Amino acid sequence: MAPTTYGDYPQSMKDRVGHRLPKFTEAEKKLLKDSTDFVGMNYYTSMFAKNINPDPKSPSWTTDSLVDWDSKNVDQYKIGSKPAGGKLDVYSKGLRYLLKYIKDNYGDPEVMITENGYGEDLGEYHNDIEIGTNDHNRKYYLQRHLLSLHQAICDDKVNVTGYFVWSLMDNFEWQDGYKARFGLYYIDFQNNLTRHQKVSGKWFSDFLKPQFPSSKLREEL
Repeated sequence: MAPTTYGDYPQSMKDRVGHRLPKFTEAEKKLLKDSTDFVGMNYYTSMFAKNINPDPKSPSWTTDSLVDWDSKNVDQYKIGSKPAGGKLDVYSKGLRYLLKYIKDNYGDPEVMITENGYGEDLGEYHNDIEIGTNDHNRKYYLQRHLLSLHQAICDDKVNVTGYFVWSLMDNFEWQDGYKARFGLYYIDFQNNLTRHQKVSGKWFSDFLKPQFPSSKLREEL
């Protein structure tokens, strides 16, 4: 985000990467500066940064940051909780922290949460519709993250204008294929891709409904 906010890479990046980092011309810097229409952010979990000492003779983009990522710190303290079958640790505070960081460091841009969701591997129950739709952990995940989002908007005054759950339905998830379920709707892969609303889908649908009927709202106003 530094180039699209300030027109150039941060100095720490220049110092670390050196001659391997392409250089912008003055004209390119001018075009890049403040060129962001909005920031799209995908958030699922947080991790601890662990120091690494790479071989200076074999530099690469994977080691340039000088850190590796771990769900536990040096004292074996976990970043969050991970329910049985969950794909990632749940740490909703990280969403708020990251949004506040973006506001404070990159000119308070418009931000949209383009992905936020809970993945699970049902294992032997992968094709069990009853268990697959009874996804209370996903419902709790969304509740906790929406609360953190609310705090970021109302307390930290972050300019968030959109939020998208990943995903509407179970789908093909990169290296996990169809084993990882992220959807608000359960897809029966053995029965013509039939859709079944999950507990999380029902909750989210109710959450999105207006709190007052239109006639009641007019009376309140």
